[in-house]
Amino acid sequence: MSAQQHMSGRHILLALSVVLVWALNFLVIRIGLKDLPPLFFAGLRFAVTAFPAVLIFGRQGMPWRLILGAGTCVGVGYFSLLFVGMKLGMPPGFAALVSQGQVVFTVLFSATLLRETPSPRQSAGIGIALCGLALAGFERMGALNPAGLVLVVMAALFWGLGNVAIKRLGRGLAVDGFRLVLWMSLVPPLPNFLLSAWLEEGQWAHLAALSGSGLFALAYTAFASTLFGWGAWAWLLRRYSAPQVAPFSLLVPVVALAMSVAWTGEEFSPLLALASALLLGGVGVTVCEPWLARIRPALSGPIAVWRR
Repeated sequence: MSAQQHMSGRHILLALSVVLVWALNFLVIRIGLKDLPPLFFAGLRFAVTAFPAVLIFGRQGMPWRLILGAGTCVGVGYFSLLFVGMKLGMPPGFAALVSQGQVVFTVLFSATLLRETPSPRQSAGIGIALCGLALAGFERMGALNPAGLVLVVMAALFWGLGNVAIKRLGRGLAVDGFRLVLWMSLVPPLPNFLLSAWLEEGQWAHLAALSGSGLFALAYTAFASTLFGWGAWAWLLRRYSAPQVAPFSLLVPVVALAMSVAWTGEEFSPLLALASALLLGGVGVTVCEPWLARIRPALSGPIAVWRR
């Protein structure tokens, strides 16, 4: 399909359904953390995701270096730190918002590791997003465990590093994003279970006493968020250009924050609203730069005629 193809109404609805599933995932993680220790929960989630899916969907020549790099950065780094940060008190909506810092870290790591210099517009977007992130941290500092905030920021850093690792290790390869998510899910269980055995207690007792809500949280994070969410997202990215699809991800923290405010009573002050606008606005400018660069020449002609 052409990268210039307009998204159909059905495919826009599919993208919006992924946004809804991923936004709800932050609230579901909080439910699961009531029953399971965070590192154990993260490892279990990926174990359920990987098996038996990897026995059904083969690697199709995908190199192990790519699987190990993605699984370590995203599966172990991002999700483990996110789960522990939320266990330490990071509210779901705020955690979803801070996680969007991954876009900033992706651009910064691309500049340092891939020598991809950001454009002036992207640099401005990074600056705006960092101001929003700093303001959000300042606004919530008195009400949150600082360690939880630091861990979620570090989680976003690992997500950004994972994005760059996938690009560098998968260079020159036709990578199926859905299969990559499945196979990289083989990586996190062992290190997460080992870390859990070292740092946590009563894991198997918690699993044996898992409530219905805890079982739902485990199934949701493994199947709805990962298999459906990432599968549909990978399919959309293969059918349409990245600048058409990527901006939908900006809706995830907005929807997650709205859900958390409505259902859990998460506080949403005017200062946090400003911080959210700065963070999402900066991320939006950064993500949409390729799209803006593409439409600028197309608009220059009509604008010149109008000025005459």
